[in-house]
Amino acid sequence: MNYLITGGAGFIGTNLTLKLLKEGHKVTVLDNFVSSPRDRLKNSGATIVEGSVLNRDLVFSLAKNCDYIVHLAAIVGVRLAMEKGREGLEVSSIGTKNVLEAAHKYNLEVFLASSSAIYGKITKASVSEDDDSLIGSSKRSSWLYSIAKLLEEHLGFAYYRELGTKVKIGRFFNVIGPYQTGIYGMVVPTFINRALNDEPLVIYGTGYQTRTFGHVYDILTGFDLVTKNGQIGEVYNIGGTNEITILDLAKKIKLLTDSNSPIEIIPYEKAFDKNFEETTQRVPNIAKLMKLGYKPRYSLDETLKNIIEYQKSLRIKKGILN
Repeated sequence: MNYLITGGAGFIGTNLTLKLLKEGHKVTVLDNFVSSPRDRLKNSGATIVEGSVLNRDLVFSLAKNCDYIVHLAAIVGVRLAMEKGREGLEVSSIGTKNVLEAAHKYNLEVFLASSSAIYGKITKASVSEDDDSLIGSSKRSSWLYSIAKLLEEHLGFAYYRELGTKVKIGRFFNVIGPYQTGIYGMVVPTFINRALNDEPLVIYGTGYQTRTFGHVYDILTGFDLVTKNGQIGEVYNIGGTNEITILDLAKKIKLLTDSNSPIEIIPYEKAFDKNFEETTQRVPNIAKLMKLGYKPRYSLDETLKNIIEYQKSLRIKKGILN
């Protein structure tokens, strides 16, 4: 097959591109390289196109020659979305609209990558696909990312219901693994890089907020199952089963890296502002995906060790470690 992956040079996109190429597929990557290295996929065998999903003509020209669209393009994470709210909403609205229109015109199936962020600040033992979203006030920019991903989902469902566009949606939960950067506030690569430098591991909030992390290789297995066996017009939680507090995560990374890093806890109001909010718990109910055959393979310790070795390999290349 010939895949078009928007945002394909990002963390998840890179891993997906390399996986599909290894399986013998053709891949065209559309990326503006604002938050992705330009040379990451240079010799991969993928066709690399620099551009934006906001360019309707470009999206249509690329879609015309492909068999499947994977829409990953988005502003990366909550922190960057807070800083670039207008751009993030444009990508999620105009960009997603361009992708859906192209998919409809050429009768292509499209996978929309959503996020656990759409559940907002709802707290449950685990959240299911049909649970409500609980989004904070529009005056709180910390909810911009949640709104942007929710907007993408509503657009996808609207095109499916009204036009019959072949849409499937996957909600990713705290994906971690090789190629992920901590530049935009992603907690695991940030902690690992700091631990390898014996620098403080800074936790924002109380440290008792929990997250459920999934290895990107497991997440891409979930992606495969949704694209091959999932129902059109449906949404699937795609995540792991490794719930942990951020404080315990910091302690675990210290242990696995044999680091002398101190752990510092900074209240949200000091790190951001008094209007900042985030969820205190996020655990996916993956029963729907498991019915398609999904079973995560990687434990949290295995995943973290994998990332630590990857980060060490980068440092050796740069001459930081020997």
